[in-house]
Amino acid sequence: MQLYQALLLACALISPSFAEDVCGTPGIALKIPYFTSRTKALNTAAACGTRCSADRRCKSYGVGAGLCLHYSSPVQQCFKKSSRGPIKFYDRICAPVKLTPPTSISSATGASPDSTPTAGGVDIGGTITTPNVQTTDSPPLTPSSVAFPTDDKSFTATYTYEDDPLPTIAAMGSSPLESGIQATESGLPDLPCMLDPSTTDQFNILGSNFAPLVSQSRGGLVPLPSPTSEAQAKSLGPASQLALPAFSFVKPANVPDGGLTLTSSSTGATLVRRSGQNIITSIFGVDCKGRITVTQAGTSYIWDISGETTRFTAGTSDKRMVAYSLKKASALDRSRPSRRNLSNEGSAPRCPASPPDLMAKVFPGARGLAPNGCGAANGFDFVPDFSFGSCCDDHDNCYDDCAGGSFETCNRNFGKCMRTRGCDYLNNWYSFVPYASCLFAADFYELCVMTSIGRKAFYASNKERCGCYCSAKAGLCGREGDGYTCTSMFGDDVNNCGACDRTCSAKAKCNLGSCACPNDQCGDRCVSLKTHPRNCGSCGNICKSGYCFEGQCYDPPADKCVPGAAFTNGDFSTSGSWNTCQNAQSIGPNLPGFPKGTCSGSINDGKLKMGFNRISAADITTTAKVCPGQQYEFSFTLKPTRLVASSGRNCQFRYRFGEQNWSRYFDFSLDGDQRQGPLYAGAFQDGDFNGLVRKNGLSLDLPIQGTVTCDGTAVVVSFDDFELVPRQ
Repeated sequence: MQLYQALLLACALISPSFAEDVCGTPGIALKIPYFTSRTKALNTAAACGTRCSADRRCKSYGVGAGLCLHYSSPVQQCFKKSSRGPIKFYDRICAPVKLTPPTSISSATGASPDSTPTAGGVDIGGTITTPNVQTTDSPPLTPSSVAFPTDDKSFTATYTYEDDPLPTIAAMGSSPLESGIQATESGLPDLPCMLDPSTTDQFNILGSNFAPLVSQSRGGLVPLPSPTSEAQAKSLGPASQLALPAFSFVKPANVPDGGLTLTSSSTGATLVRRSGQNIITSIFGVDCKGRITVTQAGTSYIWDISGETTRFTAGTSDKRMVAYSLKKASALDRSRPSRRNLSNEGSAPRCPASPPDLMAKVFPGARGLAPNGCGAANGFDFVPDFSFGSCCDDHDNCYDDCAGGSFETCNRNFGKCMRTRGCDYLNNWYSFVPYASCLFAADFYELCVMTSIGRKAFYASNKERCGCYCSAKAGLCGREGDGYTCTSMFGDDVNNCGACDRTCSAKAKCNLGSCACPNDQCGDRCVSLKTHPRNCGSCGNICKSGYCFEGQCYDPPADKCVPGAAFTNGDFSTSGSWNTCQNAQSIGPNLPGFPKGTCSGSINDGKLKMGFNRISAADITTTAKVCPGQQYEFSFTLKPTRLVASSGRNCQFRYRFGEQNWSRYFDFSLDGDQRQGPLYAGAFQDGDFNGLVRKNGLSLDLPIQGTVTCDGTAVVVSFDDFELVPRQ
């Protein structure tokens, strides 16, 4: 870390100046990395970048001096560009792209999905790979009859054809967001509590065991007595439709809103007649879960069933009377149809509204299913002794079911499960009251999980398990803070070709996620087989006339110069037409003890070669055939330099047409072809350059000279594919 302490100290007053993605730019660090490694396996840009892309905290990385560094800020915030900097910096987007598709589960709503997610849950339309440029020749055109132009002069005057280098990757891009987008919990519809004591909504009173309370003849409230015979049970009607006394809270005048409702006096649990209603006027309140509270003179009381009556006991407990809202109970919809999109609709959507039509899936590395029975995690902290355990487990699993479980569907099926599987064993005349209590409890808990308490539990599960992904074979492209869009990367979008923001070079097209020529391809050139005179109808088919029309060679009357192959043997497929080792310059004085250098030139293996032995420079020359006034572009390939001795590493090439000014120098490489061009060459006329350009029939003979210079003593340089073509 001594190196970085020194760098940070030196740059304390430097401000970042970059606002775009940085990929491989040398510089000096302005911040301390949160991760530093000298591991050899991580000291390459590819390896360090791959580790960065797998770390959510990593926003940029640096490589150099044997180090792999990760930063929690983009490059523009943590470095200063400097050619002297020992570290090359990369934004996260520069990392090699690799995607392991997120996994998902699918199950019937309300059922228990598999605890182990299945693979391949997100289809982004293809597989993210390293950048790819198509390199195969286009197939020949299908032969067809062609009606050649009737106006030959008009055709030749306007004739053009496509001839461009293969596409390149202008921007590497990155993989789609792998973890998915999380739902937003803001701006959701209000989910009120079980009962609002500031309203006059009516409710039934149930004991902590959910046994219903009824009025007795002398005015008090008692638990519903159990029937003593089947006939008596039938006389009470269905257990789900019991006629029970209705109650409501009354708020005294001039009392502020709150969780408690107060009156000027109390008659305890005795029914009294006020404002034309039978009410209980104790000091009552109700919490969000519907549990009735009683507070008087600063003392809290527990009101609950005691034997065949009710009793107030000083103290606090979760087990106390509950208010069963008649309004909410009547609104329970037993047969509500499923929503069209479980991920985007309802009072607790799993996915945000933008981008549209997102689908919830299990994200990679999410925990498995975690049912906890009827525990407090989902708000059930005062559960009676009914057989709801398996229903609660199913409800937990439904909350965990990203693809199949919506908030409303899970809650609705939970209520149905409790009313059937949880209560059916009590459906007998001799257990009439427990059965009624069980049904009340089922309704009550379904209502409870539909409040904000249940929604909080739902989103807790959603956050631990689910991410939101695009449908229709698209991936999430964008950046945190800037927003994401659902993007197809395996179609024809040249700005998202095979990965997010992977950009093809100008004139290219995207073909199924690979950058490709816009029309056809022959070798390393983008052409059109319909118009290219040296690839007419099929790659390599040369038209002697220099014209190709609809894939067939066309030979108009020769009343003007027709641009053809400017260089004879420009691809060095045969010998001749080129002069090598011209004007060779030896290294050292030509004196005894200093042998004269030698230069040897040849054309073989499809290349033009020159071997230097104690030669510092030599020329190649030839004559090109061009049309008067036609503007041209020049291209050529410098092959890798081959060293004969330990010196001669640095070789350069420059050229000129006639007596033009010399071009800039172009460096040979030791490890790969260097394709140069197209480079503007100009237009030429008879007599240019003091008569060096001469008319030859309808065309011009144009001399070209190239000079190779090397700083060593023994080296071989090679050329290939010299082209001088009309400027497009």
